[in-house]
Amino acid sequence: MPGPAPVELRRPEGRFALQRYPARNRDPLQAWCSADILLLDAAQESGIAGGDTLVVNDEHGALATVLRPRASWTDSALSARALADNLARNNLPPVPVYWSTVSPGSGYRLVLLRIPKQLAYFEYQLACLHAFLPPGSLLICSGMDKHLSPHTAALIERYFGSVQRHRGTRKARLFTARRGGSPAAAPPPRDSYFCAQLDAELVTGANVFSREGLDMGARFLLAQLPRLAPAARGADLACGNGVLGLTALRSGLCRTMTFADESAMAIAAARDNALTLRLPATDLQFLHGDGLLDTTERYDLVLCNPPFHQGHTVDDFAGKRLIRQAVDALAPGGVVCLVANRHLPYREILQRCLESVEELACDHRFRVWLARSGC
Repeated sequence: MPGPAPVELRRPEGRFALQRYPARNRDPLQAWCSADILLLDAAQESGIAGGDTLVVNDEHGALATVLRPRASWTDSALSARALADNLARNNLPPVPVYWSTVSPGSGYRLVLLRIPKQLAYFEYQLACLHAFLPPGSLLICSGMDKHLSPHTAALIERYFGSVQRHRGTRKARLFTARRGGSPAAAPPPRDSYFCAQLDAELVTGANVFSREGLDMGARFLLAQLPRLAPAARGADLACGNGVLGLTALRSGLCRTMTFADESAMAIAAARDNALTLRLPATDLQFLHGDGLLDTTERYDLVLCNPPFHQGHTVDDFAGKRLIRQAVDALAPGGVVCLVANRHLPYREILQRCLESVEELACDHRFRVWLARSGC
């Protein structure tokens, strides 16, 4: 079934056919929002050329497709893919993408930043930006009113000094500041928590799911792992800091483990935690991308604690995509074991795709599903 057609964005810079990634049929959402339009308008008013501009957190590539900045800085492999697709769709050359875990370079005169969902991640980005931007450079941040924290301006002020909060327009708002010459506050330390199941301190990251502690869904799934049959090749899909896959490896449930996530920070945390646990590098593989979509490997066990949102959009679309990826990546006789909020309709999709499905465990909040492919 063909996906939705791209939607045209008309700007003084030109006309651009844009589409969200991943695309869904009958998608009511465009690849841009009012916060993006405010940033595009502000960039045009600044008179600063794209070659001096850094775009940050460009969710579906609309900003960089229109502006063709020197670089885009993101944590999300899905956002990077959206940008690449939209540039190709409009016959435009690639824009360099830097992951959140590395510096995007220096010398930018203008930074356009979509304010992320996680305040801790926003603070991390502000600290990094202050460190590598030259004095006098202009920072313009934007977000939808319904997603903004009351602490947004205070966070910018902590690192950049004086902040101008602009009047809201089209249910979105701009904040502007300039990089001064004074030193900024020290950035917060990297998050970590003690994991009793592994008897180890595990690092997370500012944009990693459940960064302050083991979430209840993962804890519930971990309690069921001793009930699973040993598997040769395992995958931890949407791995976060890798706690599910690391436990499966450490306990001997799996001989090898692939960690897959769309977040660069999540993959970095999983790598660091594997080093902390001194797991053999030959038993590990790390995939930063669209889950298991681009791998040709086949797995005997796929563990998954799927998200119920993509960016600010909350629904079961992301979880269903991951289930389909898990199914497609199974070896004959392979098993998917996933945990989800009990109200989510995952039994139906598992039953459509796999030979047998059972509810392995259930409590007042979660269900753990075990589904097996045919031999």
